[in-house]
Amino acid sequence: MKNWSVQVFFMELRQLITYRADFWINFFGQTFISLTIAYFLWDSIFLSAQTKVMNGFTIQGMIFYYLCVPLIFRVQQGQGIGFISREIYDGGLNKYLLYPIDIFKYKTATYLANATFFLLQLFFLILVYNIFFYDPNVYSFSLLAGIKFLILLVIASLSFFYLFLCCELMAFWFDNIWSLGVILRFITSFFGGALIPLAFFPNWAQEILRLTPFPYLIDFPMKALLNQLDTHQFLINTTISIIWMIMFRFLALSIWKRGQYAYTGVGI
Repeated sequence: MKNWSVQVFFMELRQLITYRADFWINFFGQTFISLTIAYFLWDSIFLSAQTKVMNGFTIQGMIFYYLCVPLIFRVQQGQGIGFISREIYDGGLNKYLLYPIDIFKYKTATYLANATFFLLQLFFLILVYNIFFYDPNVYSFSLLAGIKFLILLVIASLSFFYLFLCCELMAFWFDNIWSLGVILRFITSFFGGALIPLAFFPNWAQEILRLTPFPYLIDFPMKALLNQLDTHQFLINTTISIIWMIMFRFLALSIWKRGQYAYTGVGI
């Protein structure tokens, strides 16, 4: 029973990988759409600006950026909207209250399993790119940069999980939190750098964003992958990321404790 959360993780991961068709359709479909949109959009922008480099990005570098960033964001999204709010609405939360199961450990295990599912896709994509399309002018691959990237991505995924959990737990008091989850995803993707690299934001906006958790969710893990973070910057960003993660976890636990008193357990 001590390792039940690890067993839950591998059971959930096996279930996800079992559906291989969904794995590959999801992977190739999302990759193709992301690359197509990114290529035609940024190719037009570079042609209009009549330049080969914009804010440190070439067109090839921009394509690689949009090749990885959507999957980085998917890794963080995990199970998606409704992973606990549905159980609050239909009364399914009862089993976590009746049985000796820590709901935070259980949901974290299933969330990380879903995140690992998309992480496998991301690793496969980077591997294929490095074998067939690697260009040192786009990014300088190194094992150390890969380790830094993985560490920041794991911390970012847990941070987003606890942040998103705060929204999900609002279901204790509100009839529908779907729009709240959509808004949070959009804000995270926009201010985190998933839609537009933060290098294209004004300097004053970048300074303000560094005071928020969003750059540490997408932009800084991507910078680590591109080998743009030295050891000092990596340590600072990792420390700040951990602080945000702890704060979000504390907030989620506080909301959970208060929400239990508002929970009826009868479902809708």
